[in-house]
Amino acid sequence: MNNISRNLIAAKARFMVSLKLYFRYPLKMLQVFIDPIIWLAPFYFMGKIFASDGKMSGFSSYTGNSDYMGFLVIGYMVSAYTMITFWSLGFALKEEMMQGVLESNWSAPVNRINLLISRSLFDFVAVTFENIITGVVSYFAFGFTITPNILKLLAFLIPGIIAMLGLGLIISSLVLLAKQANGIIDVSSALFSGISGGYFPLKVMSKIFIMIAFLFPLTYINDSSRAILINQLPIMPLKYEFLLTLASMVIFFSLGSLMFYAVERKCRETGNLSGH
Repeated sequence: MNNISRNLIAAKARFMVSLKLYFRYPLKMLQVFIDPIIWLAPFYFMGKIFASDGKMSGFSSYTGNSDYMGFLVIGYMVSAYTMITFWSLGFALKEEMMQGVLESNWSAPVNRINLLISRSLFDFVAVTFENIITGVVSYFAFGFTITPNILKLLAFLIPGIIAMLGLGLIISSLVLLAKQANGIIDVSSALFSGISGGYFPLKVMSKIFIMIAFLFPLTYINDSSRAILINQLPIMPLKYEFLLTLASMVIFFSLGSLMFYAVERKCRETGNLSGH
């Protein structure tokens, strides 16, 4: 059996394990419908306070239109991908350490990154499905509507998610070193979501923080998604954002892979791979 076949079989097995675990808890479906209302309703009613004749002139001056709830709903959806990227990769390692199966799993003749990412593949499928439900719930609850440019969105979203997977590999490397997942993932996911304009327009920040935000792919995912789906004003022309997203995909995934292999090799040398 060649190396490609072994990796495909391992990826399929990890995918199926995640799928079975997901459907083992059917009440999670109820949470998918309720969560958008719980998290977004306070922002919706707060926005009503600051609106004048149904318009938010201050918000519009930063974004190009006053679709405040559209801005927030998309930020909520993108944040779901961010959380699953960090938690699915980083916490998967911690979980296998605690179960005492990390070394035995990694003794299989397959690529380590394949083992890590393939476990997360179903989570991305599930989050996409959940985001569709979020959009439907938000349509009825908050009047959320989007343009039909879904294919254009995917052209930006797919390389952006690959870039985020590179960041997830960096987080996983830190988990391998620190043997601790919750604090690392909570801090990093909150930091990236905050500085990338997940829940507020990027332009309200000072120039130094905007320059820092330009370093991360999540900034371009948030901004391009809003420009494409709800016609808000992007921070730069979309063709440049697309090129920067592609560059981020190559840079972050390469950097994440190099760091992950370096940390794994160091942990093997010190015999500190699976302890927790």
